[in-house]
Amino acid sequence: MYYFLYFENLTTQCVMDNKSLLDQSYNRDKYSLANQSVWELLSTIKGEEFRLYRERLKKAESGELLSDFPIEVLIKTTLNCNHLCPRCPHGMGITPRGDAYNMKFETLKKIIDEGSEKGLGSVVFTGGEPTLHPEFLKFIRYTAEKNIPDIAVITNGSLLTDEIIDGMIESNVTRVNISFDSTSEEVYKKVRGVDDYNKVLSNIRRLISRRKELGSLLPLLSISFVLSEDNAGELDGFIDMWGDIADGGIKIYPYKNIYSIMDIDLYSRYGLGENTPLDIKDELRPKRLSRDYSIMEDYVIKCTIPWYRSHVGINGELQGCTTLGFCDHKEMMMGNIYEMTYEEAWKSAKWANLRAVTLSGNYSLNPVCSLCQKSV
Repeated sequence: MYYFLYFENLTTQCVMDNKSLLDQSYNRDKYSLANQSVWELLSTIKGEEFRLYRERLKKAESGELLSDFPIEVLIKTTLNCNHLCPRCPHGMGITPRGDAYNMKFETLKKIIDEGSEKGLGSVVFTGGEPTLHPEFLKFIRYTAEKNIPDIAVITNGSLLTDEIIDGMIESNVTRVNISFDSTSEEVYKKVRGVDDYNKVLSNIRRLISRRKELGSLLPLLSISFVLSEDNAGELDGFIDMWGDIADGGIKIYPYKNIYSIMDIDLYSRYGLGENTPLDIKDELRPKRLSRDYSIMEDYVIKCTIPWYRSHVGINGELQGCTTLGFCDHKEMMMGNIYEMTYEEAWKSAKWANLRAVTLSGNYSLNPVCSLCQKSV
């Protein structure tokens, strides 16, 4: 009942002694995956195996450990999406849509089978919109059967039916991250391109309710906010809105200009979509937040992704980057699961060179890393 009342009485007060977050330095330790309180809570709930997986991931993230397999793998289940976010190639129709652009179960199986034998600790289902995949729950259940400690889903939350919610709870999904980005229907429609604001709120209520009814503490709910000029005025209200509800944390990600890397060649890998990057008018694209705001003054991208996590495309592409758009660049293609084992690609010279770039912080040595650093 508390959650229902809270949603009906949303406030947009400033936080932290009435000082806007826009006027403070970006707190990576609180508003990102680096939030240790969330991982400590999950370790308490999940137990020793989960804690050991997080220890391994920390060592790998700092370059102290090179595992036989990525400790975390992101699975791009589909290129399809039902939202029209102007910052996203899926939402803007730059990537093609249709049944042909769903990952096959056999691809997922190859990844999970090898990973479960070689130390895979975390699987994150993403997309497009992963819940659009006709075998989404089959993917989740198969992964759960392999006793992967950490299973997460990144979703827009609009398709969280009772069947999907119950399936995730029963499969012991650890985390569900819902991309929400707003505190009002008007701004929500601008940044997500659809009128799903109240629908997603209702689905979140249902997720929390079903979790309680089934006697589960999982999945934890995290809420993300991609910060741009379009929604910056709602940042403080967003923190107030979700602070007592998002037990999996609130994530603030300054908008990264993916249009800086998109070209016809890059996005023709699967066939052209209905639009090209050049078709998206400047006035429709999100605007990066000014560096004049304190939250952006010292913001830098700190990346050691190639040491601990990887991305898998719908056709088995093994990618050294997990950032939307940037991961699809040919420089980030490390192999394909149908041509080699994941371990062979993970230990290849190409992946080793990428690790050296990120660990040294000399991002200018890689064309994708260099653009990524300049895109916020």
